[in-house]
Amino acid sequence: DARGLQRRAVGPARVAVDLGATDTRGRSGVVWSLPHGGDLDVNLVHLRPNDSIGAHVNNDVDVAIAVFAGRGQVSINGTSHDLRSEVLVVVPKGARREIGAGADGITYLSIHRQRQPLGIGVRPKQSDDR
Repeated sequence: DARGLQRRAVGPARVAVDLGATDTRGRSGVVWSLPHGGDLDVNLVHLRPNDSIGAHVNNDVDVAIAVFAGRGQVSINGTSHDLRSEVLVVVPKGARREIGAGADGITYLSIHRQRQPLGIGVRPKQSDDR
């Protein structure tokens, strides 16, 4: 692929990836994503030095953040945690989070269960609906 990643199929919807070969020299953002087809979403996110992802709430899934390289901070419901290699942080669904890169930037994996697609349909009738 264009990013120089080496992929080897090891079963249905599973791959082995050399994340160290991923080019992180560009802008901040997602630099690699696990191909869809299974129940898991995995994104390799790179933030350039001192960049951040603003505060937001994910009401759908718990998210694990595993630092691949660099340093930074994550704030979860107002409590700050250091991010560095070999650190794993779990952000519970419904928690407010914000992530900031340190002076050298940060690259981390964001791992969570696949979200259900948005759909349009009829709302189930509630017991108090008349």
